[in-house]
Amino acid sequence: MRKMMEIALTSLDIGCPSHLAACGVSASFAAVALDRHGIALWQHDLGYRAHDIVADPARQICAIVGRKPGPMVTLCDLATGTSLRGLDSLPNCTFDGHAVFSADGGKLYTTQSQGRAQLGHIAIYDVATGALQSSFSTQGIEPHELLWSADGQQLVVGNGGIVDRHATDPIHSSLVRIDATTGNCLAKTVLDEDLETLSLRHLALLRDSRVVFGAQDQDPATDLRPLVGIIDDAGTVEFLDMPTDIHRRMAGYIGSVAVDRSGAVICATSPRGGLAAFWSSGGRYLGAVDLADTCGVAGGIADGTFLLTSGHGHRREVSVSDRVITIAAMQPADPLQWDNHLSLIRGG
Repeated sequence: MRKMMEIALTSLDIGCPSHLAACGVSASFAAVALDRHGIALWQHDLGYRAHDIVADPARQICAIVGRKPGPMVTLCDLATGTSLRGLDSLPNCTFDGHAVFSADGGKLYTTQSQGRAQLGHIAIYDVATGALQSSFSTQGIEPHELLWSADGQQLVVGNGGIVDRHATDPIHSSLVRIDATTGNCLAKTVLDEDLETLSLRHLALLRDSRVVFGAQDQDPATDLRPLVGIIDDAGTVEFLDMPTDIHRRMAGYIGSVAVDRSGAVICATSPRGGLAAFWSSGGRYLGAVDLADTCGVAGGIADGTFLLTSGHGHRREVSVSDRVITIAAMQPADPLQWDNHLSLIRGG
């Protein structure tokens, strides 16, 4: 189902989509495309809760990915939100909320978990037909976000490692680099034993090919473990410092990470803490902004800018320069509950 809706703005200058987001609408769920002025170009109502929405702007298509345990992925026309086709999961598997298009737009790579053991798979679909082409292991359990390496030859995957969300047993999280053609594991990074309750889940790529990750702590009550870090091509891990009060407010939970479109500024959101924190790509802490239940974040249309969304219906534009963080005027709350993720459409 498709309908037009204006959100909290009066401008009628409808343009091309610049951001995509999943949301809750009353007792149901939807995907929404926003233009650069914050106007919703389309709303695609869903029979399932979505997690992330990714786009291939060159071919004007997007994929709405079901939230774990996701039942399906819906491919839509990027300009209109019109449904094109649905994708079914592998046998005894569910979608884990994230996907990426191939460079030529012909394939969609998705993370999926199998059965009670949550064995990780990357399943590859033909975009034109929706047919499953192949699959291979993520070399771990409960995979979550994946992205392309800087050279476009490898897939970088965060294996969350969580089988039971309510358990505090050590988990088996890892970050792996996989040859996208063969499925071979090229490198695997596992955290030290004293960090074995951390789940590496969300990823973003810096301009120098290093990968930013956000973690969730299965046992946040016993220690203040680092939650945001960078992994280089050699697998070396560098955790990012932050003030202790900010760290405590995060309550062991990073909901999303993003890099601005220049690749120079990092943002991590914590819905539990009601804040978004910022660092330079060199690892220097720049500051934080408050926004209740904020989780969605994506780079803005200009360098050094981000768009934040919250479960209370708010959107906030933030500009970051050195240690100066400028917050645009808050718009009235949207009649929606913005969900976990927000994506920037490159060239949108």
